[in-house]
Amino acid sequence: MKSKLLLAVSFIIAGQLHASPMSLKLKTKSPLQLTDSEIVFALNKDAKQLERIELNNGQSTVIQANKSSKGFHFGRIAGHQNVQAFIIDDKGVYLATHKDATRIVNSESLLTRLQVDDFKKIDFMLDANNDGLSDIYLPGFTHSELYIQQSDGTFNRHHFKYLLPLRSHNYSDRMEVSTNFNSLPTVHDFDQDGKLDLVFRTRENISVLYANKTGFNNEVEHIYLPTSFGKTDNNAIRTTHELLDINKDGHLDLITRTRPITEGISGLEAKIDYDLYLGQPKGFNSGAIKLPHTIGAGGMRIEHDFDGDGLLDLQTLSVDIGLTTIAAMALGGGKADVDVEMHFFKQHPHTLFAKKPSTEKEVELEIDMKRSMRGIPFYTGDLNGDKKHDIVFKSGDKTLNIYYGASENLLKAERKKINKKLPENANDIVLVDIDGNGKEDFIFKYADDAGHVRLETLLN
Repeated sequence: MKSKLLLAVSFIIAGQLHASPMSLKLKTKSPLQLTDSEIVFALNKDAKQLERIELNNGQSTVIQANKSSKGFHFGRIAGHQNVQAFIIDDKGVYLATHKDATRIVNSESLLTRLQVDDFKKIDFMLDANNDGLSDIYLPGFTHSELYIQQSDGTFNRHHFKYLLPLRSHNYSDRMEVSTNFNSLPTVHDFDQDGKLDLVFRTRENISVLYANKTGFNNEVEHIYLPTSFGKTDNNAIRTTHELLDINKDGHLDLITRTRPITEGISGLEAKIDYDLYLGQPKGFNSGAIKLPHTIGAGGMRIEHDFDGDGLLDLQTLSVDIGLTTIAAMALGGGKADVDVEMHFFKQHPHTLFAKKPSTEKEVELEIDMKRSMRGIPFYTGDLNGDKKHDIVFKSGDKTLNIYYGASENLLKAERKKINKKLPENANDIVLVDIDGNGKEDFIFKYADDAGHVRLETLLN
């Protein structure tokens, strides 16, 4: 049953952090890059420039990348208090500030040889040993490199064997070879021996680089998977979808995604199935647990805890797309306002997810068919500091609707509102806990036609 929106709507009270909007030094039309801290980065991909912004004090500095730079990432390095920018170029990786650039890794890996059209974010920083300092992972076709940061800010190189999967595409006059893999491995104690391992996921495989007493092994170990991948007997494609510890038992669980092979408009009505294989020491159980399916342009994810019980809840989207919507998308460059029905399933200990959703919300959202579910403009975070995730929808150009997380039905039935002139691009609204009080705050990015940008902040 669809949730009924209450006519009585209360307003969220939020204070503006800065007395006046903060104008950026950089011209940019790209979304802000978040860092899980009060530091964000603005990007000018054509000029290869970054602006490092400290939201808690309004200070910012511009960083200029060199001509051969491919992209950037961010992390923490010894000797610096907060998040810094790291840039990858044709020689390796260097630490970049507004003052200088310091080479920290020399490498000729796959990423350093990329031919790129735009300077943008490339994931290559992670904390492989959970010491609070960022390490560097640089993949290769046959061998990869892991650079572990030491307490003095230097990096020790570990070279290990890992064969990336390659796929060929044959044409009349040429052959193209491509690879598809997650940029960064998952850091997890996969074999439960007390040491953190690196778990790699591709479309059809799971592999682990096990840690040992001195560091890591010299090659990855492929994990036996309880199902087959690729094209199925009933004309569908099965791939891995997610790898995470859903039930918090210390083992990574595997979600697979099966989508029928379709052509043209029939893809908008295709049923997509998801199966869950619970983790066990060094592998996965053989029995598949069916998860709620989605239709066409919808999607599914298990990422947030809406009731504060420490377990991740499941959410799905169903998108109503008819011929009128398709015509509107054709005229609007692939974008249109559509009715989206969201289903939220509470995770229960031992029994996992019920067949019926705990609550539903139907909203009208602007979607872009070129984007995945994660591109649909809604925002999730803890806005009131109660350890429950809340959800925010952008409605038109002047309203944000907020549904707070709840212990009973995951989300409260009543909505609260923020009435404010909003950025045209939904990606220019982000949630960041600026003052460290456990409540995420709103950042609004406004840009004019020339690319001049200002930020406005509402502090919860």
